[in-house]
Amino acid sequence: MIESYLNQSASKVVLSNHTLFDGTTSASITLTGNKPSVTFKCSITLSPVTGHTDCVGDVYINSEKISFLQATTKTTTTNLTALPTITTSNLDCHIKITCIDTGNAPIQDENLTSIAIRLEKYDSGYYDSTGLWKKTDTQILSQTLLSIGDKVRYGTTDYTIRKVEDNPDLGGITEFYSYLAN
Repeated sequence: MIESYLNQSASKVVLSNHTLFDGTTSASITLTGNKPSVTFKCSITLSPVTGHTDCVGDVYINSEKISFLQATTKTTTTNLTALPTITTSNLDCHIKITCIDTGNAPIQDENLTSIAIRLEKYDSGYYDSTGLWKKTDTQILSQTLLSIGDKVRYGTTDYTIRKVEDNPDLGGITEFYSYLAN
């Protein structure tokens, strides 16, 4: 019954770091990610994994050499506008290469998942994490479980979930969730 009421299509928006490679090192890294749409630098994280624990060596991003003496994260200094050529020397470990902007902030990719909702104007509010009362004028109903801080895109507007309420049926089974958002 509630399904017919949830007749609006929206998207859950999940952000993740723009990743060029995430796997075990080899002498020559074949990038699996695409070039970002802005000028970028690379953030390189080395970590040991079962059977691949040698994190002492070098990573070359084009001609820039980044030396590692242990598992850690380092960034390049060269600004890039095209995908780089990446090679390694003396490494046998896990490597993750993500893109950061020229101010060293992570470049984020959006992943959208379709969800059915009902968006309504709703004059209410919620207490934030510091205990202050915050006003909101939007309620979202959905059978999709969301968390505080999640984003829902309806049309061209993004709503941030601020309060979550479970709405069980008479048997105690969740029928739908109501969210206060702004």
